[in-house]
Amino acid sequence: MPNQTHDDITDLIPAYALGALDADEAAQVEQHLTTCARCQADLAAYEAVTDMLPQAAQKIEPSPALKKRLLAQIQTTNTAVPPAPSRWQTWIDNLHQLWRTPRWQPVLALAAVAVLIAAFILWQQAPPAPQQIELTATNAAPDAEGVIEIATNGRATLTVNGLPPLAAEQQYQLWLIEDGQRASGAIFSVSDTGAATVTITAERPLATYSAFGITIEPAGGSPGPTGERVLGHNL
Repeated sequence: MPNQTHDDITDLIPAYALGALDADEAAQVEQHLTTCARCQADLAAYEAVTDMLPQAAQKIEPSPALKKRLLAQIQTTNTAVPPAPSRWQTWIDNLHQLWRTPRWQPVLALAAVAVLIAAFILWQQAPPAPQQIELTATNAAPDAEGVIEIATNGRATLTVNGLPPLAAEQQYQLWLIEDGQRASGAIFSVSDTGAATVTITAERPLATYSAFGITIEPAGGSPGPTGERVLGHNL
C-alpha cells in the first residue's frame, strides 16, 4: 500500500482507535504518529471516548474449571464440522470487508466518529450521583447509623437506623453546624425498630455546612442542643 498523506492518516485515526484497521494501515498510522503531535492529540481524544464503549470492557480471565471443560470439549469435537459463525461475528467480518473497500472507508470513518461523539455526549449528560454524608454513632447510641443524602436538585434527606425509640415527651433533632453556629434541620421520632427518613430543611445549601449532629431534645425541638448527642459528622 502506498504511503498515506497526512489527511489520509487523519481520516484513519477514528478507525485506528476502534481497532478496525488492517495490519498495513495500522502500521502506517503508527509510523505517522511517531512524528505528528496533532494526530497524537486526536488519537488521545478518540481513545478517551472509546474507553467508555462496550469494546473497552475489561477482559476477565476464565476460571481453571472453565478452561478444563472447554479443553475437554475441544478434544472431543476436534473432528466435527466447525460451527456456523454467529450473527455478531458475521457482522464484524462484513464490517472488516467494507473497511477494506476504499469507497466505504469514508462512510465507516464518519459512522465511527458519530458513535464516539454520541457516547461522549451521553457521558457528559449523565446526572451526577447524589452526595452522601455518613454520620458516626456515639456511646449514647452505639448501634445507630445515619446518612444524609443531598440530591442533585438540592433536596436533602436524613435516614437513620438503630436509634433507641424515645418517650412521648422527647424527639431527636438534627443540627446543621457552621462556624460554631447551629441551626435545626429536622425534628423527628423513630419507629419501634429505630428507623426514620425525614426531609431536611435548611436556609442555605446543605453542602455549605461543615458539620452535623443529632441530639435528644424535648418534643417539638429546642432552640439549641440540650441533650445527649447520638450521631454526628465532623464533630
